[in-house]
Amino acid sequence: MKIVKFSILAISILFFCNSVCKRDHSTFRLPKPTGPFAVGTINYYFVDISRPETFTPDPNDHREIAIRIWYPAETHLEGSPVPYIENAEERKRSLPENFPLPPSFFDKVSSVKSHSYKGVEVASTEVQYPILLFSHAYWAGMNQSTVLMEELASHGYVVVSVGHAYETSHFIKIDGSIKVFDPHNKEFLLRAEERKYAQPIQQKITQTTDPEELETLFRTLIMKRPKTIESLRIWVGDISFVINKLEKMNRDNGLFCGRLDTERIGVFGHSFGGVAAGQTCLTEARCKAGVNLDGLQLGDLIDKNLTRPFMFMHHDNIEVINKIPNRIFFERAENTAYMILIKGTRHLNFSDLSLPGFSDILNMPDGSLGKIDGLRCLKVQNDYILAFFNKHLRGDDSGLLDGPSVDYPEVDIMVKK
Repeated sequence: MKIVKFSILAISILFFCNSVCKRDHSTFRLPKPTGPFAVGTINYYFVDISRPETFTPDPNDHREIAIRIWYPAETHLEGSPVPYIENAEERKRSLPENFPLPPSFFDKVSSVKSHSYKGVEVASTEVQYPILLFSHAYWAGMNQSTVLMEELASHGYVVVSVGHAYETSHFIKIDGSIKVFDPHNKEFLLRAEERKYAQPIQQKITQTTDPEELETLFRTLIMKRPKTIESLRIWVGDISFVINKLEKMNRDNGLFCGRLDTERIGVFGHSFGGVAAGQTCLTEARCKAGVNLDGLQLGDLIDKNLTRPFMFMHHDNIEVINKIPNRIFFERAENTAYMILIKGTRHLNFSDLSLPGFSDILNMPDGSLGKIDGLRCLKVQNDYILAFFNKHLRGDDSGLLDGPSVDYPEVDIMVKK
């Protein structure tokens, strides 16, 4: 996979701010979700006292986990949706030193609204709603794909975005306060070094389609990235912990009491979050289906095959021989699997960065995003991900995943049944 050097900067700006804007800020709007439900949203923050925090030297530190939930809400709502940037003043004050974003940025985009309403009642149309857990990209954040989260919630899913401490830019706590993580953390930097030295192997993976050679390269890559594999297991632990908390919420009095269908759980993610989704669906029995959005799959799939329905979605890298580097995991799957490539995309297109105007305000270099129209790209992703979870969690098969579609000429799809 070609790595755009600008990506970490772009992602850090996007996901610290959780905002998108055009040069004409007064006319900017997020695309409206297409489902029949309004969308509610709420934040939670937890500490897992059973797991020590390995990113700090303090033995008394334990694993912190923040989540943001989007969920189906009643359609007749009073008040205004929450801002796309919540707690703008707090975020402005929390900018790390030398962060490449002027504080005035928040003033310019503070009027941008989401389509989500804070803490409103769960829609009564269905007794319980299936759950989707999302893992962000590395050093990204819980709101990196707000457009996708709102879309899925509007179609009847409780969507839970999991924040992974020390490998995300920040947390938002229940009270709205912000905890910023240090990109100079020792453990974080060790993982950055691993990525640097493993890059030639990743490049080789994109230059061959031979199954035996690919397996050898993946095994070498995994061996050379022990800290990354450690992080992968931590992230899977975070996801399992959140599932435990959701089960408890379903039993306790509160907003989600009796409203969560814990028998229908899907896991998905972008980039390293997609890798975590694949690993979770392999090791967590409560995961019934999963999606990896453009993450190079590491972990135990090299030795064990997927047994749950799974979708791999890749960007379009025209400069390589192997455009679908996760092909060996797709081909070995023991349940229904899908391999999708969206033409004209780059890695960063699988997020809110596809929204028009973002690359302009960030002055992102050519090649950071693909040539595909940004809103069209988001629609394609949304439609295929929704079709996948509808089919494998709700039993509602639209037929979109059966093969190529004239309505989506930019999509190449392979299906393994």
